[in-house]
Order: sequence, then C-alpha cells, then structure tokens
Amino acid sequence: MRIDLDEVCSLPPASLGENSPLREIGRSREGRPLPGATLGDGPLRISLIAGAHADEPVGPRTLERLITWLAAGTGTGDLLNEATFTICPGINPDGRERNSAWANDPSPPLESYLLHHARELPGDDIEFGFPRENGRPARPENIAVANLLRENGPFDFHASLHGMAFAEGAWYLLNRREPADTSGLREGLSSFTASLGMGLHDWDRKGEKGFFRIAPGFCTTPTSTAMKQHFENLSEPREAEKFLPSSMEFVSSLGDAPLCMVSEIPLFLVAPTPAANPIRGAHFIDVMKRLPEACSSFEDGRQEQLEAIKDDFGLTPVNELAAMKLQLAMIFLGSGLLKVEELG
Repeated sequence: MRIDLDEVCSLPPASLGENSPLREIGRSREGRPLPGATLGDGPLRISLIAGAHADEPVGPRTLERLITWLAAGTGTGDLLNEATFTICPGINPDGRERNSAWANDPSPPLESYLLHHARELPGDDIEFGFPRENGRPARPENIAVANLLRENGPFDFHASLHGMAFAEGAWYLLNRREPADTSGLREGLSSFTASLGMGLHDWDRKGEKGFFRIAPGFCTTPTSTAMKQHFENLSEPREAEKFLPSSMEFVSSLGDAPLCMVSEIPLFLVAPTPAANPIRGAHFIDVMKRLPEACSSFEDGRQEQLEAIKDDFGLTPVNELAAMKLQLAMIFLGSGLLKVEELG
C-alpha cells in the first residue's frame, strides 16, 4: 500500500466530543482534560505520545490528524488489522495553553517564539515524570497516561514526538545503541528526510545525560539515570532526585523490549556546518552560545544581535507540513508497518 502523508496532515485534528475516537483519560494539574485513543485490533502494539514539552507544538497536531485518519478508515489499508494503536496526542494541555500566543501559528516568527515560549523546568517536565516505586509523586498527567499504557501494553514500538527550537536538520533518537541494530531504519528515515529537502542534525553530546551519537542525525534516547547523574555531578542533588522514568523507560518496563524512538524536528533551521569543520554541529553550537545575550538585548528593545544571528546562520522557520510528515514517517518506518517507498 501507499500512504499520502499530505492527505493525512490536511485532515482536521481529532478532539474530545461526541462520536470522537478520543476519550478523556484523566485531568491535568490545572484541570484540563487529557485525551487518549485506542484504534485497531492487530497484533503489532504501538504507543504514541506527544506534547510532553510545552514549547514543542507540532507533535500534538501530528497525532491529532493521525487519529482522524485512522478512525475514518479510508486509505488505511490493512493497518488496523496489523496493529493496535494507543495514542495520547497532547499530554501537557496546561503547557500548550501557556504557549498559545505563538504556537497556534503554523509558521511563527522567531521574535514571537522568543518572547512568548514557556517550558517546565528540569525535573518537572512530563517526559521524565512517569511513575516509579519509591520516586517522588508523579504529575496527574503522567499517572493518567501511565494507566492507559499499562492497560494496553506491553508494546512493540513506542514513539514520543518532540521538537527542538533550533537545529541543522532532523534529529532522531533510538533506544538501540549498536548501529547494526537499526541500519535499515536509519537509511530509510534519512532518505525520506532528504526527500523533503531537510538535512540531518549531527551533534555529538558524548554521552551527556545519556545522549550517545550513533550516526549523523541519530542518537540514543536519554535516561533518567543519566539525567540524575548529570545533576549530581553538578552538585545539585535536589534537582537530580526530581527525575522519574521517561516515557521510553516506562514503556520498556512493561515488557517485550520495545523499540523506542523520539523525533526532534526543529522549529527553526540553522544553516548546516560545512563538512570541512571538524566540530559536528558547529553552527548550531554557535547559535546556542550567542542566543542568550541576543535575547536579552531583544527584550530591551535592541534587535541588532538577533538579526546578526539570523543573517550569520540563515535561520529559517521549518514548514509545519514537512515537520508533521517527518514525524509520521518515523512512526511508520520505526514500527515496521511501512517501507520508505510506501510513503507519499
């Protein structure tokens, strides 16, 4: 079969309501409803979540449209007989609301993002907040999602859709460190990413927080243990204790050793670092070094430094349709449901 990803992305987003495939699975810290859906009855078990970090708006929109497409059953072929999808499209509705001033724009100006974006502090973000015995109390969002995952698990594949503010291309995280284990998947996803005119983000964090480089554009998923160790090394034990398991770790704890993936698709694309530069991701690193001072000046009404960064590194907003298609491609290729030539 062949799937038209443009068609999937053009569908209206699923939302809670009468005759909706979504149901309320709980309430957020501030009392907003948390939606979840289970679709299909096939043997391949897939769990998908999005929106854990408040300032990463594309993932929820991707999953809301995927739910609409799956529920309609038009053009889905045998997917619903091959797989059972457990989907939580927006697991941080409070954060989504706080970012609505800029994130509702499918192509937000950089200035709007810098002025209005909001994000939970380390140790309080929902990605690293899933329940653990003898851990700190989990947020209600994590408890609700964990209950649904327990109900439908174990899983064969799990994806958590994320994003980056700035990157030199798409960055994909996997819970498989050996390159040979994922060579075919990485080749297919790299090919599809290139077909949309986007490169791969190549950043070697050398194991910091559990990020180990696998290949250009691919890295291991971080772990709560590595996060905890990072803050202990900084002599911040109170911060270290705040980290609970990630969604990847929680789903893995349910059994069957699932492949877990994270999409990190940028909001703003940084011009790629020249191949002759020995530092991987040098342009990205320079942008992140210069941004704090530029943002401070911008907030004081001076825009020169910000404009200089935009000019020096060719900052451009990423097309939302392309970002959504990359996330869908990761889901379909990572789960093994489709091959790259079946993605339109």
